[in-house]
Amino acid sequence: MVDGLELQREWGVIAFVRNFIPFIGSFVPTLFAAAQFESIYAALVVFIGLNLLQFVIGSYIEPRVAGTAVSVSPFMVLFAVFFWGMLWGIAGAFIGVPILITLATLCARHPASRPIAVLLSAGGATQVKTDQ
Repeated sequence: MVDGLELQREWGVIAFVRNFIPFIGSFVPTLFAAAQFESIYAALVVFIGLNLLQFVIGSYIEPRVAGTAVSVSPFMVLFAVFFWGMLWGIAGAFIGVPILITLATLCARHPASRPIAVLLSAGGATQVKTDQ
């Protein structure tokens, strides 16, 4: 069914750009798929497929990649994005991971807070560098 969709790459770029606002990016390609195929079933397949891809990438792949790159737990990366996003909206979602990295770095520098740094790190105690 995807092979019959006209301008596949263009719709992929539009969906990517519009996914900065969750779930909005899948509506426009779904409407165009419904118009092109003249079928609610085809539109539903496109909508479910796009949302499934968005869920897998946003909830699994991105946190693991970001967590590995900055040596913090992927769960904590996801938590930071959602927590700060709920608190401060889109701006909070963008600065959630830098806040987490700053917190983990500060906690690793002070002996009293090193257990917190261990909890935030990707590999536990092996990832936290100490200055002793």
